[in-house]
Parts: sequence; C-alpha cells; structure tokens
Amino acid sequence: MLEDLDQMLAWLLAALIRPTSGLYGEYDLRPGDRDPAPEAPARYGGQERPELTGTTHIRDLHRDLRELGFLLAPPDATTFTTATWLAVMEFQRYASLPDSATEREPGRATLTEGMAADSPVLKAGPRSAFPAAPPFRVRVDGEILEVGGVTADGFGVTRGVQDTVTVAHAAGADVELIRWSDRLIPVPARFYERYAEPITGVVNPWTRFVLRRWKHRRRRCPVVVEAWDLRDNQPDRLHRVTGARAGNVEASNVEASDNGAGNVGAGSVEAGDVWAGNVWGREVTANGPRFYVRDLTRTWPRPARPPVAPAHPELDVAGDWRVLGTPPPDVPPDWQGPRSWPEFGHTWRPEGEMLPEHLLPVPEHDGSEGGDGRGPTLREVLDAADRAPLSTYKVVRAVSEVEAVGYFDGLNAYDRAFVSLGPCHWTAGLAAGPAPGAAVGEAELPGFLAYLKAADRVAFAEAVGRFGIDVALAWGGNGAALFDENQRKYTSRPAVPQEGGGWRPLATVEEYDMFRGWHWFYRFQMAARTVDGFRRAMWPMARLRIRDIGETPWDAPAGPPTWTVPSPDGPRPARVKDVVTSERGMALVYRWHIRAPANMVSGGRAGPVLRGVHEAAAKEDPAAFAGTPDTWGDAAERALVAELRKQGGGSIEEVHEWPRLASRRRGFTLPVELLPEASDGGGRRLALARGSFELDTSGLPLPPL
Repeated sequence: MLEDLDQMLAWLLAALIRPTSGLYGEYDLRPGDRDPAPEAPARYGGQERPELTGTTHIRDLHRDLRELGFLLAPPDATTFTTATWLAVMEFQRYASLPDSATEREPGRATLTEGMAADSPVLKAGPRSAFPAAPPFRVRVDGEILEVGGVTADGFGVTRGVQDTVTVAHAAGADVELIRWSDRLIPVPARFYERYAEPITGVVNPWTRFVLRRWKHRRRRCPVVVEAWDLRDNQPDRLHRVTGARAGNVEASNVEASDNGAGNVGAGSVEAGDVWAGNVWGREVTANGPRFYVRDLTRTWPRPARPPVAPAHPELDVAGDWRVLGTPPPDVPPDWQGPRSWPEFGHTWRPEGEMLPEHLLPVPEHDGSEGGDGRGPTLREVLDAADRAPLSTYKVVRAVSEVEAVGYFDGLNAYDRAFVSLGPCHWTAGLAAGPAPGAAVGEAELPGFLAYLKAADRVAFAEAVGRFGIDVALAWGGNGAALFDENQRKYTSRPAVPQEGGGWRPLATVEEYDMFRGWHWFYRFQMAARTVDGFRRAMWPMARLRIRDIGETPWDAPAGPPTWTVPSPDGPRPARVKDVVTSERGMALVYRWHIRAPANMVSGGRAGPVLRGVHEAAAKEDPAAFAGTPDTWGDAAERALVAELRKQGGGSIEEVHEWPRLASRRRGFTLPVELLPEASDGGGRRLALARGSFELDTSGLPLPPL
C-alpha cells in the first residue's frame, strides 16, 4: 500500500513537472539511433553525440523489452531498427490497457524432497512459483511432468510426458514451468501506472517512466501467443523448434529459458531446442502447429461459449501459419503469415459465422419489451415485406464464403496484402514486392476503417483506435475522398501517430508487416468476433460496393451510349445494373470485382472482361439480346451468367453453385433449407431470373459521384 502511495506521488510529480526514470540517459530514443561503435558515433534522440563513448542505451532498451516479454525487439542489437520501433509501440499499447500481468515471484522453484523414478508426487516450493490450479507442466532436469492435482503433501503428477524419460531427481533440483504464460498472473493497471500518451514507438519520457515501473514490479506483456502441436485436433504440447532451426528461431526472438518465453530441455529434449511459448512473428513457420492466445486482460467482451480447447479453457484459438507457394530449397518464401480457417478449427462457430443476426442492423423496437441486441434471423428476413435485404444478403453471403470462408474471423495474413478480413476480404495494403523497403499501395481495409470511424466511433476505437491506428483519409459524408472512380472502390492507408503531434501514413513493407504479426492478427480477429459495431458496419460497406458497381456506366462519358434505358427521371445511358440483373449474375460480377476490379470496372465504365462477356453471349444468341437491356428476358440473363462462368472458373463457379458447394467441414449453421426455390429449378440457390436481384439501399450514404 505504501509502495502504491509512493508510485501515485511519483506519477503526480511527473505530471506536474516532467517524468524522469534514470533510463537510457533520459534520451527520447527513436528509429535511427545507435550505440557508439568504432565506425560511427553514438546517436540518441535523433542527434549525433560523439562525446558519448561506452554507452549502451539501445542495447539496454532491447534487453528490457525482451525481459518484459516483447520479443519483437532484436536481442542485444545496438541500433534502433524498425523492429525496435514496432516493439516499443507494442509496449506502449499494452501499457495503455487497464489490465496487465506480473511474473511470479520467484520465477523458479526447487524440489524440497528427492523424487524416486516411480513417485507420483512432486514436492516442490515455494507454492507461489506455481499456478493455483492445474493442469500445468513442469520440467525437472530432463523430465517433463504434468501436474494434475494439488494436495497438502505436494503435487500429483503424471511422469515422463512429452516423450521424456522418467528418472529419479535429487532434492534441490530446479523445477521450471514449461509455459511462459503459466508464470504470469493478471493484475489491474491503475491510472498512475499506465501509459497515456500517443503510441508513437519513440521512447519518450512517459514511456521510460512506465517502463521503469514495469521492470520494478515484474510486469510482463499480458497477452501471450503460443504454438501448440495437436493430438486429436486439440492442443497437446507446446511446439518445439529443434536443432539448427532453433538457432534461427533464437535469432528471430523465441527466447530460451533465461527469459522464460520458451524452455530448453534435456534428455529427449535436445539442448538448444526451444519451446514456442511466446510467439510474435515468423519464429515458427511450420504449418503443423496451431496457434492459441492466452489473454490475461479484459480487453475483449467475451460471450458465454464453450471453450475451444476443453482441457485448456484459458486459450483462444488464433490460426496456423501458411507459406504462400512452394519456394525452392533454401530460398526464403516471398510471402507467409497467419491464417484462420474454420476447416481447421480456427474460427468461433457459430458466433463468428456471417449470419444475418450478426451482420444486418438490429431492428428497432417499440420499447415494450426491449431489444436483445441481435439482428434478424434468416427466418425473419424471409418473413419481412421488403425483399431487398434477403436478395442482398444472399449475394453477400455467397461471395463471403469464397472470400472470408463465411466467417468474420476468417482472416489471412500470408500474401502481399498483409491482412485481409470482412465479407470482401478487404486488404490492408498491396505491396509492390517483398523487400522491406518496397512501396505499399492504398487498399480497402483502411477504407472500411474510415467508414467505421465515421459511422460508429466507439466501435472504431474499440477495434483499432485504442491501439494507435488511424486512417490517412477521413470518410466525410460519402467517402468521396477515398473513392477510386476508375475501379469503383474505397481505398486509403493506415496511419500512426507521430511524436510531437499529427499522424503519418504507413508506406513500406517493413512498416505494414506489423499487421502480419500474431498480436495484430489476434486483435483483428477478436474485433471480428466480439465488437458488434465492427461487424455490422461491414453490411453497409459490402452493399456500397455492389451499389457502386451497379451504378457504373456501361460506356465512357464521352461518345454515344450503346443503349438508352428508361428510368423514373427519364431516359439515361445504361449502367452495369441494367445489363446484369439477377442475383446469380450480380454475385458473379461482385466476386470478380473483388478478385480483379479492373476486369469488371475500368476507367469509370464497364471493364473489358465484363464487356467481353456481353459480346460473347450476344454472339452466341443474338435474338436474346435484341433491343435495349430493359427488354431482355431470362434467356439473355442465362447467357450472361453462362459466359461469366466460362471465363471466370474457380471461385466464380463456387459462387454460382452456392450453397451447394459449401464445405460441411466449415460448420455452417445458416438454415439454407428455408430459402425459396430458384425459378430455374436449381434448388435453393441464387435466383437466375432476369430482374431478380434487389439491392437493399437502406441507410447507405449518397453515392460519391
């Protein structure tokens, strides 16, 4: 209590005057800074300081960050790199939260009595070094034991787990917890302990002040990502990185037992092996392990649901690691990263599924009974008088099963787009190449975040804003500043705060790579699982794309129109929505536009592939396309859809056949048996009849053009 009072007074003094810590020479360390070396003088706070020799502020910063669990920091590096910047930002993010974690004291126990090779009881202490409740695993010499119960005499254990050898152990032998996360205890972070400045990645005075507090109180990063090997599709043991690869992993920030992020074993656990118990990025690139998160904070509002791993209810599933393509031996892959797919048990089912009740707006109620906070079920959408929401939902859902495997938390971060999510799998950025300094173009995920910020600031803050991410362009009234008229999509860039004020857009691969790390992957995933406003904002954003495609002129503004069609405001040139008018046809165009926008829309008019689809279909059946599009019948629509299938293939075919090709392994619960039969006799599918697509435009902002 007295120590807390001292800390509160220290915080008050810092707030009134200036925070001081005694760390790193009180310099505001930043990218480009370095410790002195024979070839270059010291550089601290962005300035050359040749008078300083023998200082180790950058190395000390890296060691401190790694001690606190932030393994993005390169071990013992003497230059403040982009990786350092990312690690400092992660510290600032977690130090901003109202929850933290502290490492057990002491961090290591010993056997209080010798242990025979067949003894089922482990007597070790002090008890404070162990979790209060089993199960948990420990290592004694070269043997791993699983603690299954706690008695007055000691711990009941299963011997020789994880293929280790059962042997006798002498009193005084070290007893170490296998999992780094087992060594952590959740604790509240009071206001005077928290970082409250912008998340800039600069080691400013308040960062140093809070970091010193963390070191003094044994605070640690309260969110831990673990890679587990599976047995019967359940987590069985932490993944072990072996041999030469373990040396590479150590260089890539999976720590050995001295920092507790993994453990070095003996016996059947070879010396030099490491356990993947605190993973941040590319430390584990095998595709066999499944990644889980142990979150000791209350950051995300969790619904009541069965645990994904009954034996480990403390774990949230995140995904696995995928390498894109098959590079030659000894050649690093260009693109790799996390993914979460329902087939492999990575998503929340059914809570993460893109069901109407999770995606569509919550109905207003008359106040007599109150609302339950959910959107309409498919049955309720079917029973509604307005047919447009059903027609639009079917199209969005069919395409989402291709793009996002039908789940809000179906993400991927393994390609040049860095991370993709949502019904259209909006991407964070598009890299020109894999080199760290390669440029990254604008993309649609920041466009969605800009819309989210304008539509629901609370949801934006909860999903990404509190973690120091903004967008470079504001949405405004209708997204005009973000609208790419050429391809009819909304794009922008993520932005991060700068020291001294303002925001800076991200620009290069090494900066965008933060979104490929496991902690950002988990944040996006949990936002998609638990932030209601984040999920419901996807419904208007998906519909905006369909609307803007449909409103695209068939012809360029200059020159005579191919067709003129009637409208409530009088005759006008034809648009894409006049040419393709069925649910199935619009779904194919919508999917194709996500995959390759310029094929469907280019130069602000119908793109070359879409125009070619019409030309090929009309050539096959000229009579069906006589007159203007408003006079065409079902034969024309069928011909257009057939040509889209013929030229598209692959995922276009999956959308065409929806829901008949849906994988049973994805665990979908959408009651498709309630859907009406398609008029072409093809079952409960997207309607093929001409004019069958109705776009739900309710609540959409005005078009940007």
